[in-house]
Amino acid sequence: MSSCAPLILPPNYRYPHHQAYDTSVKGYKTDNRFLNSSSLLRTSFNLSTLTNNSTTSTSATIADNLQSNPGAIHAFRPIPKFMSIKSSSMATPSMSNMKKRPRSREPREPDWHNFYKNGLPKEVIVIDDTPSPEPSSSVLPRNVPAVEENNRHTAKKRRRDNVGPVFDPVYHIEPSHRTPGYKDSPASTISIGRTTSVVLTTAPTSLGSLSSNGQSNCAIADINSGQKRRRTATRLQVANEAKRKELETNGDAFTNYKPPPRPPIKAPDVLVKQVYDQNSHCTSGQIDDDDGHYIVVPEANLTERYQVTKLLGQGTFGKVVEAKDRRRNKLVAIKIIRSVQKYRDASRIELRVLSTLKANDSENRNRCIHLRDCFDYRGHICIVMDLLGQSVFDFLKSNSFVPFPNSQIQSFARQLFTSVAFLHDLNLIHTDLKPENILLCDSSYQAFTYSRRIPSSSSSINRQAAQRKVLLDTEIRLIDFGSATFQDEYHSSVVSTRHYRAPEIILGLGWSFPCDIWSIGCILVEFFTGDALFQTHDNLEHLAMMENVCAAKFEVGLIHQVNALHRKNSGEVAAKYFKRSKLDYPQPETTRASRRFVKAMKRLEDIIPDNNKFCKNFLDLLKKIFVYDPEKRITAKEALQHQWFKEPATPDDGTEATKIRLQKQQAALGMPPLQAPSTRQNRHIR
Repeated sequence: MSSCAPLILPPNYRYPHHQAYDTSVKGYKTDNRFLNSSSLLRTSFNLSTLTNNSTTSTSATIADNLQSNPGAIHAFRPIPKFMSIKSSSMATPSMSNMKKRPRSREPREPDWHNFYKNGLPKEVIVIDDTPSPEPSSSVLPRNVPAVEENNRHTAKKRRRDNVGPVFDPVYHIEPSHRTPGYKDSPASTISIGRTTSVVLTTAPTSLGSLSSNGQSNCAIADINSGQKRRRTATRLQVANEAKRKELETNGDAFTNYKPPPRPPIKAPDVLVKQVYDQNSHCTSGQIDDDDGHYIVVPEANLTERYQVTKLLGQGTFGKVVEAKDRRRNKLVAIKIIRSVQKYRDASRIELRVLSTLKANDSENRNRCIHLRDCFDYRGHICIVMDLLGQSVFDFLKSNSFVPFPNSQIQSFARQLFTSVAFLHDLNLIHTDLKPENILLCDSSYQAFTYSRRIPSSSSSINRQAAQRKVLLDTEIRLIDFGSATFQDEYHSSVVSTRHYRAPEIILGLGWSFPCDIWSIGCILVEFFTGDALFQTHDNLEHLAMMENVCAAKFEVGLIHQVNALHRKNSGEVAAKYFKRSKLDYPQPETTRASRRFVKAMKRLEDIIPDNNKFCKNFLDLLKKIFVYDPEKRITAKEALQHQWFKEPATPDDGTEATKIRLQKQQAALGMPPLQAPSTRQNRHIR
């Protein structure tokens, strides 16, 4: 029976670099540099002939050769890919006799007589301790200095033309107590706070890129640990960003619009993964309140991945919190849906809408919030999105409802019509457009002297302000698609927040894409005055305010549609608002306060002064928006082609704030500043 001594490996072969390494190196670049050529994997030596073909004579033959010529052992020394040969009995040399040879530049011959002084084994262990041959010129350039052990982690920045100390990924192995792979890593290059570890699960790549060969999820970690990723924007990036914003501000609005593919992608239902509470056995206290809202506790965990930072807001649907994503090490916004079945069902519709938006606009050129993650935790569906700035409404509120500059109103309008045109091309209707659902990407501002009377939609309101905050960046994102509806799916009877509700919804005539356009018109007037246009909660009063603002009566055709609907459906009540083919306001029960309030409403011509070409075009666009008949109302794409978007705004506080933003960006990069803005402003940078 044949046997062998146990396999003894050198320390540098103790842990595998790859889980399933391909011996072919054709995928690697030829300019990679290694410590020595032993890092290259070559054809292994096969000991099968020792165990199969001549099992009875192998030991004796080797023993005779060793006694007569100790150097004959080199005949059996292969380029190592070691194999373990199992046996029921084996002779093992004493480990005390195997002294660790100190490192030396000169190779030393082993003392075989001392090694075999206790007798010859029945099989021979082959250990390759000789230095590796000189690497070929295609692998290692000449005159490359050797890398010492204490210089393995170089502090120099990696460069393609670096001829200094190099890294040998095979010898640089993590200790046994570290797990080389990342759990649940995506199939892409990721970083975890440093640039020292990369997981690449795509095509094979150069070892110089410090990543795996694409066939393993094993990471090469803790290399060049002294390096830091430079995250500051370059001059080119700043210039490109400035050019993009300039095109969006001054370029042709309709030409810059990028519609979805045809036919658009309609995403299926999103699978919401169930995340179980690992600490449910030790959770004390109530999780939900009496209304099914999740009780938010700062610093508490929302699954193992997210940690709640603070509460951002609360609504009928649930709550929105700021949380830290431990996996990506960044802050996110999480919408926690109420633990009530109808809201859970509605959230699944919102998830499908968000998935559709992302599938048709991966670059997010159309400025709609994108879905990042979703899960079901403790009976609450949680929707993870990017954390943005405050809403436009909150900014107005913090600014004492002082209106925006004209140039920024135009910028908001351009973005809103672009987003809504994209939604409508996807066969989607938002149905709940309002300043609360428009988030700023950056809420930083500059304070400017105002000292003037604030425009108003009512003659009973007279306000003034000494100064106002002006945004440095007007980029926005459209949010809250919980009420969004596909045109070919079920429509509820009443949608939209009251102040922004279109007349066809109030009259019960059905609604479609035009109701979003009416809401945008209400928002733009609010940006101009600082106050909501139709501040009412009564249908009849609301319709009367519309007639005053639009300076037009409801068309007879619409009234006939309402009456016909009343005869068909006896439950319809909108017909009671009309009498003799006109609006029946005021009625005997109408209060005096309501009469005064409606009478004080200004016409659009009185709200928007037509003292310059910019305001004239703005007023013309609003008149095409505030049309009672939805079929005659301007569409989002038609609005983008309106002359108002081709007319640059008169220089104002908004254009000055843009210059300040660009100056700050260029100063941060050491670029020469633009011409200083006018000194008439009273600046207070936050």
